[in-house]
Amino acid sequence: MQLKFALTVLASLVTMVASTYTSSNQQNCKSNQFWWAGQKCCLDKGGPKTPPAPPKGTNCPPTSYYWEPKRGCCVPRNPPPTNPPPPQCPKNWTWYPAIYKCLPTPTPPTPPPSTPSKYNGGYNNHGNNNHGYGYGYGGHKKRSAKSRSTLCPTGLDACPVSSLTGDYECLDTATELESCGGCTSQGKGQDCTKIEGAWNVGCEQGSCVVYTCAGGFQIGPDGKTCVEL
Repeated sequence: MQLKFALTVLASLVTMVASTYTSSNQQNCKSNQFWWAGQKCCLDKGGPKTPPAPPKGTNCPPTSYYWEPKRGCCVPRNPPPTNPPPPQCPKNWTWYPAIYKCLPTPTPPTPPPSTPSKYNGGYNNHGNNNHGYGYGYGGHKKRSAKSRSTLCPTGLDACPVSSLTGDYECLDTATELESCGGCTSQGKGQDCTKIEGAWNVGCEQGSCVVYTCAGGFQIGPDGKTCVEL
C-alpha cells in the first residue's frame, strides 16, 4: 500500500516538473509565439504566409508544418495537440519524426515483363502501365498537352497543372486532399491542407473533414473547420 502511494506521489511530481518546465519556456516566448519542445525553440503562431520551399528530395506536411531553413527541418505552424497523430505528408512521402521531414517513400523496383514484346525489339510498354503518363506532384499520373485528347480513367478528373504548358493530372476529387470536390487549379473545390489550425484532415466524398486540430484550436460545429479557443 505504501509503495503504491509512493509511486503515485512520484508520478505527480514528474508531471508537475514537466508542466513547470514547459510553462517556464513558454514565458520566454513572445505573445505571438509558442514553445515547441521538438527543437526546444519559440515559433511564430500560424507560421509565415509564404514559407520557403523545402530542398529537393524533402517535403513537409502541408496541413500542419512548413520548412524552416535556419533549422533545416519542418516545424509546426501551431502548437501540436496533446498526443498528436503523425502529421500528414503528401502522397508518396513518409514522415520521419527523428529528423522532422517528409522523405520519398521507398518503392520496390518493378520487375521487367517475363515475355519480350514483338514490338520495337523491346518490352511491351502496356505491361508496364506506361500509357504516355508522367508523374505529377504527389505521384498522380500527369499527361502532356499532346495527349489531352485521351480522357482520364473513369472516376478521375483532368486537373490542369500549368496554364503555360497545358499539362494536367488525373485526380480523384472525391478523396484528393488538395483538390477536394473539384480542381483547385480551376478555382473549384477546396484545398483541405490549407484549413487554418488543422492538424489532420481528410477528403470524404468531395468534402473536407477535420480529424484533429492543433493546440489552441478545436473542431468547429460543422466538422470542417478549426475554431481558435
